[in-house]
Amino acid sequence: MNKLLEELDQLFKNEKWNQIIKKTKPIINSNNSIAPYYNLLGLSLSKLGRDIEAEHIFLQGIKKFDKEISLRSNIALIQINLNKLQSAEKNLIEAEKINNEDIYFLFALGLLKRSQLKFYDAIEIFKRICQKDVKFPRGLLILGQSYLDVAQQTNDKKLYEQAEKNFLLCSEIFPTNVEVDYTLSTFTDYSLNDFHQKKMLNKIKNLNLNNEKKVFIYFALGKSFEDQKKYDQSFEYIKLANDAKNTFVDREILKKEILKYRNVKKVFDNINFQKKNNEGLFQNKIIFVLGLPRSGTTLVHQLLSSANDTYGFGESIFLSKFFDTKIFDQNFLSRILSKKTIEDELIKVSNEIGNRYSSITEKKIFIDKMPPNFYWIGFIKLLFPNSKIIHITRNIKDNYLSIYKNLFGTPDMDWSYDEKNILRFILNYKEMMKYWKKFYEKQIYEIRYDDLVKNKIDQTKNLFNFCELKWDEKIFDFYKTAKTIRTVSINQVKKPIYQSSVNINEKFSKFLKHLNQLEDI
Repeated sequence: MNKLLEELDQLFKNEKWNQIIKKTKPIINSNNSIAPYYNLLGLSLSKLGRDIEAEHIFLQGIKKFDKEISLRSNIALIQINLNKLQSAEKNLIEAEKINNEDIYFLFALGLLKRSQLKFYDAIEIFKRICQKDVKFPRGLLILGQSYLDVAQQTNDKKLYEQAEKNFLLCSEIFPTNVEVDYTLSTFTDYSLNDFHQKKMLNKIKNLNLNNEKKVFIYFALGKSFEDQKKYDQSFEYIKLANDAKNTFVDREILKKEILKYRNVKKVFDNINFQKKNNEGLFQNKIIFVLGLPRSGTTLVHQLLSSANDTYGFGESIFLSKFFDTKIFDQNFLSRILSKKTIEDELIKVSNEIGNRYSSITEKKIFIDKMPPNFYWIGFIKLLFPNSKIIHITRNIKDNYLSIYKNLFGTPDMDWSYDEKNILRFILNYKEMMKYWKKFYEKQIYEIRYDDLVKNKIDQTKNLFNFCELKWDEKIFDFYKTAKTIRTVSINQVKKPIYQSSVNINEKFSKFLKHLNQLEDI
């Protein structure tokens, strides 16, 4: 038994998630299961983006080992990922009863406080963790990110400096934890200081990093040389980053995205979704900000979230997590395609998803800026009668480049590290939007990022009018009090509206193969 655990622990260190899943699944269904197997299986599933399955595994483990603090702490981490903050809090209350000084419990509690936007509480907890063990994996990193959270809210230069100090210390103690370097690069202006750039170049030269780790450094270096307007060197590292990432991503993910479009179209082509009235459906207003990744959804989200009566969820997973599974579930499709059950099914789904939003805030207007929600526009209009759809577009060549030169944190973006796949995804997206506009064109508000940054007052007034929100010029100060948002646009959240990213593709056009195949939206 111990020998197997040692083998599994080594596989975990080597990030062999699928091998762990294969070996542990049979064991937890036997009489020989122990808590570590549940932990290893659940965390491996989570690493692959399968958080719903991971939560189920941990629930099984807790049913069998209810006093095991590691299971309580780990399921809380998964539930935080799923935005089930109340469930996470309940599990951590139980974990605290077992051992309130356990470092893994404290880590999960700190992440919960961050997710609840209680940033100062999070900082104090991560300080405690670092005092207990300064070499605790990710402790220093998340402490730095927590300082960054508060810095984003307050625009406090000293807090940015504190965040930087923590990241640099973390990089020194854990030189191979290159995620730190990437995070540091997101808010460093390398045109003013190339100290960190030199450290990263030294790491590439002297450390034997695998491709998974090189990705973080290469993307960070690409950004650093772009800051210095050294576009040849910038693209060199951007390409290295994408090539390295492509050695271990799911190359089949784009097929799933295209199949998603076909399945959605199949549903809407095969039934007349007419409901006699809106009785029973979730009534709160949800404003969905959607479009291509890197199109400007973060900016629009921040502006709308600055209104007094709105709550910004950032990139909420509520809708996508539900439909990403259901749209491939034949049982669900047959139920929703049945004229006998359609009304009941719509009411059920509407309230199931809607209540997840309302369980987090008392405000009645929600902002959800998950870009790929463009897949679900038809469902959104059916499920949420008071919803608003904001479709943001951008110079398509700038958009293409911005996708290619950024690192995304989720497996569903694995298509974004190959130029040809980006082109195919964009074409799929355009087909999807063309399809929805046949039904809902007048109910989709189009706003162009390029126009917004050039003429912010008129553009935002029109936007707020469509959303039936009160406009105030103070919304343009969003960067001073910006809520934390988990997105690759983190370095832009703390900035006022700027135009420097418009037509940025011209700096890189000679390197990119497929730009000329794109027609603007």
